Amino acid sequence: MMSIAESYLRTQRAAEALGVSVSTIKRWVDSGAIQAGRTQGRHRLIPLSEARRMAREQGLGLAALEAFVEADLHPVGGVGERTVDLLEGHLREGRVDQARRLIRSLYDSGLAAVDLGDKLIRPVMARLGHAWQVGAIDVYQEHEATLAVGAAITDLLGRHDVPGDLDRPLALGATPAGDPYTLPGLLCELVLREAGWRTRHLGVNLPLRSLANAVLSHRPRLIFLSANVIDDCDRFVTEFAAVQEAVATTGAGLIVGGRALLPELRSRLVYASHGECLAHLAEFARTLLGDSAGSMADSRKGSTSRSRS
Repeated sequence: MMSIAESYLRTQRAAEALGVSVSTIKRWVDSGAIQAGRTQGRHRLIPLSEARRMAREQGLGLAALEAFVEADLHPVGGVGERTVDLLEGHLREGRVDQARRLIRSLYDSGLAAVDLGDKLIRPVMARLGHAWQVGAIDVYQEHEATLAVGAAITDLLGRHDVPGDLDRPLALGATPAGDPYTLPGLLCELVLREAGWRTRHLGVNLPLRSLANAVLSHRPRLIFLSANVIDDCDRFVTEFAAVQEAVATTGAGLIVGGRALLPELRSRLVYASHGECLAHLAEFARTLLGDSAGSMADSRKGSTSRSRS
């Protein structure tokens, strides 16, 4: 039995480290020559101990493989405080390349998008935001960190692109007028794409009436709205009514989130679900289409390019 504290490599990364083809790795796993695990999306996970053993048995070089061990690959069991500290340190010091590599390596080692967002990126960005507010870092450092994390997530999103795959359910997202925060929407997209959805994010600072028009035009199955800044709550409620009407017309499921949506404001809105974290979005997306759709998403994830890293 494999330990949950062990680090793992995805198929592509294991192939690169061992200097063999992806098909060779898959054949070794499927034949039982390598004992491998699986993600919820059925991606193969190669334990580092198994990769080392295979390298020795096949007479392959260990140098490239050991480089992966030093690349801060994280155990599948979750995100620890050391990893949070490490990413924060990279971003504080402007080591943006290292920060992006760390995020990539964590995802490659099997960390789910939900945990990547909720347990790593969210607390790190909260720390940096607080540091800026108290004057411990300059605003340019906070902006640079946001851009670096956003670029890393965008890179991961690209792995789930499947051109022409229009039979996947569509999720449409946006942030309202006056809200400049990009990371929540990107993370929502990553969670949904990993679960087998197509996504269209309409960006930040979008008037809600425009979002309503997009809902009527694209007729998504799910709508996600992240609101971290609301300048005028009364105007927000008035404009939200247009989104609500469009949702009722199309039969879509609407989930809202963000720190600006306090309980008093939410009581004036009508929506299907409120998410305080990405895990809530993932669960809403799963239940929206039912278990049969979840099975469809899992099978599609097996054919996507997340493992092409």
